[in-house]
Amino acid sequence: MIQPVKFRREQLAVEIHPDRARMGAAAAEAAAARIRELIEREGQAKVIFACAASQVECLTALRSDSSIDWSRVTAFHMDEYVGMTKEHPASFRRFLQEHLVKHVPLAAFHEIGGDAPDIEAECRRYAALLEANQPGLVIMGIGENGHIAFNDPPVCDFQDPVLVKKVELDEVCRQQQVNDGAFPTLDDVPRYALTLTVPALTRVPRAIVVVPGPTKSVAVRAALNGPIETACPASILRRHPNATLYLDRDSAALLDEAAAHA
Repeated sequence: MIQPVKFRREQLAVEIHPDRARMGAAAAEAAAARIRELIEREGQAKVIFACAASQVECLTALRSDSSIDWSRVTAFHMDEYVGMTKEHPASFRRFLQEHLVKHVPLAAFHEIGGDAPDIEAECRRYAALLEANQPGLVIMGIGENGHIAFNDPPVCDFQDPVLVKKVELDEVCRQQQVNDGAFPTLDDVPRYALTLTVPALTRVPRAIVVVPGPTKSVAVRAALNGPIETACPASILRRHPNATLYLDRDSAALLDEAAAHA
């Protein structure tokens, strides 16, 4: 069996796996361990989930883990398009329903209402939920432009004073949604979304970051080898005290460590 390549960039642990399936399984195993730890210590686990095609392998493995008492798990997610109903095929709420919620008996799933009549009030409502619950695990990805959640470079703020905000999506981010098959054309992709901010994500004590595929290789290189700056929002993960980045061979293709072990 091929062993993963492991190394660190500052505080961030990195694992490179041979393919998406093994990457997803390893990330799910780590997530399950953290969920069990939280349940044992606190009686419950509060988890923030990313909702994207990059997360499918991890979520599939995680929901099949019989060691998790899902009745003690409360789920949050990190973004939703403004004006989009949860029935829309591209809704992130719908994504998590299809890939996790309908498969396991969660204690609760707190949804971001992108179609709420008062968007600012919805941001405050969800921020209050995060404050009250203090999630202990976030399972997230990195976008093609280096974003985490919908914190694209033009709107990223490492010291954001709020936990949830409305943002305008940049073109690279919107094109990624087309590349992922969520929308047929760029014009179909909404221009605005609600997102958890960088502090809302990085203050979670344990982060599992799942990033497969060749379209993410440039962002991964920037996140690990470039400066820590908002031009690549994911670079801030190198300062997280307990985060692990899970890559496959394709997403790691531009890293020296990957080339040496290909």
